[in-house]
Amino acid sequence: MAGEAEWKALNDQVVPQMTTGNLDKAEQLARQALAEAEKTFGPAHRNTEISVGNLALALRFLKRYEEAEKHYRRALSLREKLMGASHPSTALMMLNLADVVQAQKKYAEAEKLQRIVLPIFEKAHGDDPKTATALNNLGANLRMQERYKEAELILRRSLAMKEKTMGSVSQSVANTLVNLAEVCEALGRKDEAAKYRARVLEIQKLASAKA
Repeated sequence: MAGEAEWKALNDQVVPQMTTGNLDKAEQLARQALAEAEKTFGPAHRNTEISVGNLALALRFLKRYEEAEKHYRRALSLREKLMGASHPSTALMMLNLADVVQAQKKYAEAEKLQRIVLPIFEKAHGDDPKTATALNNLGANLRMQERYKEAELILRRSLAMKEKTMGSVSQSVANTLVNLAEVCEALGRKDEAAKYRARVLEIQKLASAKA
């Protein structure tokens, strides 16, 4: 198909540019890839959906959350039509949308999305880093809403799952420990919060030693 090679050449550069921190270049390539996809495949094709999602991701990394939200909503709509509303891949796109919605402090809206994602992940993945991340994101959201007791229950589930599936010293575990420490602090359990923060420092030291 005319244009397919051009689209692939552009699209294949987007994520590597993000990985190396060249975010402006990643956005430029993502926009070019999307234009090529729409011209070559049409607005509802899987490759167009991939390009929309990549552009949303680049904008998210650039902290342009309102723009990212617009593109994530389009990508989610396309993915729902292509794969179905309850497909794990659709849920992953919804989780990404929830992240940029939450970054704009629209916590109730983000929570609704996160609570749709979670049972899909639990059914599809079980105890898995993806499910643990969904739990952590929901727990962090509840913390921002000052619903600390609810947040604690969710974050403890996330922490246990991450330790089980990723080991006790991963950076992802540290992220949940930070959230849990904040919750414990808010609930007046300062010694427990300090214990979690000490664990975070140990994980960071280990990561620095390996670097």
